Amino acid sequence: MIEIETLVEEIFRLYTGLERTGIRAMDALSLTDPELVAELLATFESRDKAGSWLARRMAAFGGCCALEMLSQGERESVTSVLHILRVGLEE
Repeated sequence: MIEIETLVEEIFRLYTGLERTGIRAMDALSLTDPELVAELLATFESRDKAGSWLARRMAAFGGCCALEMLSQGERESVTSVLHILRVGLEE
């Protein structure tokens, strides 16, 4: 059982690191792309939730996270997914 407990602690540290990275991403985007930060906050209503979303890998981005997409110049893909999350597939 000690092996499992060690793994649980490792997972906790990884998730904590991801949360911190998401918060740092929100801070960085506040300086470089405040319009995108406004869209993130309109969608998630919380800097923590928005930051978490930025750092989470998802199928919508082919297994990448939104932050990776932004670093590859795929801002439109990120805003498109945000729009779908906010208003749905049909308008």
